[in-house]
Amino acid sequence: MGLRLLRPLLAVALIGLCGAPQAATSLHDDLTALAQDFTYTTAALFPTQATQLGIPGHDGELDTPSEANRSAYIAKLQQWRKQLEQLGPFDHLPLVERDDAALLRAQLVTSLNTLLARQSDRKDYAAGANNVVGAIFNQLQFMPVAGRDGKSAADVKRAWKDVVARLEKSPTYIAASQTLVTQPGHLYGIVGSQELEGARSFFDGALTDAAKTQYGHDAKALARFIKARDATVTAIEKTKAYIDTHVAQWPENFAMGREAYDAMLRDEQLLPLGSRDVERMAEDELAHGWAEEAWLHAQAKHQNVTLGAQTGGGMAPDGPPLIDFYRARIAELGHFVTDHDLITVPAWLGTINVQETPKFMQPVSPGASMISPRQFSSETNGYYFITPPTSLQAAAESLDMNQDFDRDRIVSTAAHEAMPGHFLQLSIAKRHPDFIRKLANSGTFAEGWAFYGEEMFVRLGLFGDDLDARLFTARWERVRGARAIVDPKLASGEWSYERAADFYAQQTGFTPDAAHAAVAAIATGPGYFIAYTVGRWQIQQLLSQYIRRTGDRGSLHDFHDRLLSYGCTPLEIVGPELLADLHKSAAEVRAAANY
Repeated sequence: MGLRLLRPLLAVALIGLCGAPQAATSLHDDLTALAQDFTYTTAALFPTQATQLGIPGHDGELDTPSEANRSAYIAKLQQWRKQLEQLGPFDHLPLVERDDAALLRAQLVTSLNTLLARQSDRKDYAAGANNVVGAIFNQLQFMPVAGRDGKSAADVKRAWKDVVARLEKSPTYIAASQTLVTQPGHLYGIVGSQELEGARSFFDGALTDAAKTQYGHDAKALARFIKARDATVTAIEKTKAYIDTHVAQWPENFAMGREAYDAMLRDEQLLPLGSRDVERMAEDELAHGWAEEAWLHAQAKHQNVTLGAQTGGGMAPDGPPLIDFYRARIAELGHFVTDHDLITVPAWLGTINVQETPKFMQPVSPGASMISPRQFSSETNGYYFITPPTSLQAAAESLDMNQDFDRDRIVSTAAHEAMPGHFLQLSIAKRHPDFIRKLANSGTFAEGWAFYGEEMFVRLGLFGDDLDARLFTARWERVRGARAIVDPKLASGEWSYERAADFYAQQTGFTPDAAHAAVAAIATGPGYFIAYTVGRWQIQQLLSQYIRRTGDRGSLHDFHDRLLSYGCTPLEIVGPELLADLHKSAAEVRAAANY
């Protein structure tokens, strides 16, 4: 679950400051200044990343990919890293400052390794075209509306001017990005082609409809948009055609080796685990999912019930009523969180707009996904995309893992994506007043928190005695376990793509086609898909320490408030900071984070 609209060519500055704000120090100021230089320079050099983060002023721009510019950015990253080390040594510093330096170092290492070790921009022929599609989609999704959120007609006009300007630059940008692809990879091509499959439906559909509404009777402005749109679509379709023609001859070059993978976990994600640790953890999780399913089937047999939609809260409605059904289920989650005293839901929290997944995204987003407010934007609302199955009944009969066909599955997925999952967590994280902390974007914390919430809701009675809801959770536990086994096996080169896909299908119940698609995504995004398993484990470990220290004074509500107050920061950093701050009230910790 979760949505990655953009796959940037280069790692952006996603760094985190841990703990409550401290009194300003020279070192803290220096670290912040370095982080700002890193972030804003990167945003200016790579404008699609600025759009993804909501950094204003770059939405009409695109970079100029070239070997010279690539080398210059690598040199700049090395210069930033040297500047950071010159601020040290850090070992003798208080925990917060020491952690700040470690987090900034980790992100600089990530950016350098993306270019020098993994070299994803050398392998992904579709990256430039997909960056354009993702950026334009973000611009449309977060298009200002005159009279809302303080926006004026001039803001809307400026935003559309940026869209057209970016479209006009896109063909040149796409072609230039492809000159850097000196080692095109087979799976990168397969995934990239799938992502580009529905681009025309977006550009000719939703984008053009919105442009016609904006430009009205201004035929000249509309003609300029259409000309830029058509040139961009032509460049995208040319990219897809080239991939489809050549992809069979491209090598499988996604493996980085186990040593490099372990270094990534240690130096970039700041995990206290190696790949073998992750595999053992995942094997336990996978086994538990199978055991849970066996227990549920035994209980269903004893109760003489059939697991599925009929025992899963009832089928969801077909057609237009489905959107309202989703809205009602999300509202139900909000009431459950409040009624069961699980976490503070702030009054300033925005709304969740439920929409059907755009056609161009459906091939690579078969389930639900969430776009939360961007870190640097003023927006507060999020977008929850659902991909309705062709037939809800057919999905129910096959117990389709990627289709939410009944009330229980919809509620479980929405708990992960919306409340108290990604939308609530990331909405809180973006408000942190400290610049460095505001940037935190740990996949392990984000996915771990959302996964933790799914099981918590089952245990706390959201579904009552419903066996089917527990079955759905158990099967997704198997999926997360299988992901965390496949990820290091593929990245290390120990398993082939085909072996991994066969294993994945056997362990998850995915169809062969769905398993192949899932494994391709894992192979081209090493280190991400372990986040669910590892993050949940880290949160549970921290919860156990919290309980032992607080005793009767503690509560789930208090723990959850404290946990989210640290933003979306690596849990290896959050844990010691949270425990060190237990002498403060949760209200003090929330206030310090503007939560």
